[in-house]
This record gives sequence, structure tokens and C-alpha cells, in this order.
Amino acid sequence: MRRATIAMLALTALTACGRKGARRSDFDNATAAALASGGTGTALADQPKLAHVTGFEIGHGLDRNAMIFGGPSQRFNQGDSVLISVRGQYLTAGADVGARIRLKTTTIDSTGAKAAAPDTTGFSYVGLRFGTNKKWTKGTYQADVFLNGKFQMSQDFMIGQ
Repeated sequence: MRRATIAMLALTALTACGRKGARRSDFDNATAAALASGGTGTALADQPKLAHVTGFEIGHGLDRNAMIFGGPSQRFNQGDSVLISVRGQYLTAGADVGARIRLKTTTIDSTGAKAAAPDTTGFSYVGLRFGTNKKWTKGTYQADVFLNGKFQMSQDFMIGQ
């Protein structure tokens, strides 16, 4: 009898405090209110398109579209050129894309280029070329990529090992 009474009290409390679904007045933004009333919210096309670097590859050759051909590489011999293909999304034509190569905390070389207009999917490729590395010592280097002066990402590669 005691268990039945406790269960009834708990059920009564739940039904008194609970309600089905959310009310439109519970939301303080239009998207959440539209979703609560069965709407679809903001379309993807209406979302802001923030320019950013989605990735980059290091290699021995770039094609005419600024993409690495022959596959990316993490190892280079002394005297090889180091080429970087940066893939950006929603970049505006003329955006500054740059890269630097460093050994530990010392910057060895840096370069930059302007982005072209994105393709129909919103992506742009920017090719960056570093001269031959004859004077660079053997070791593990780091390539850092920047968009409009802001750091985006980095990747390690080796020379002469």
C-alpha cells in the first residue's frame, strides 16, 4: 500500500510539473521558435560563410590548379624545393595566404600569395613555393600556414633524413 501511494504521488508530481514539448514563448531567438512550431529554422545558405583554411599539403610539385601532384611528401633531400598547396574555404579573391618554415623557434623562410576567387563549392587552392633548401641543415622542420596574418595550422616535415 505504501509503495502504491508513493508511486501515485510521484506520478501526480510529474504530471503537475511536466508538459509536452516546449512553448513558443520559451525561446528567445527566431530559429528555436521556428523549430518549436514545426518550422525549419535558418537555411544553410543564410548561415555566415567564414573564410578559413581547411588543410594544406607539402610536396615536390604543384599542378596548374595549385594542387600537389605526385602525392604529398614529408621527406625532402637537401637541394629540393618545398611546395605547399593550401586549401581554403570561402576565401575572397585577394585574401592573403602565407606560410613560414621554421626549425624549432627560428624562421628559415616565408612566402605568401593572394587567393583567387573560390570555385562553385566555395573552395580555393593557393600554391606557395619555397626556394631550394641547399643551405638548410638536416632535421625536422615545421610549416605554418596563415590567412590574412592569422595562424591557421602547422605540419612537420624532414630534410635530409
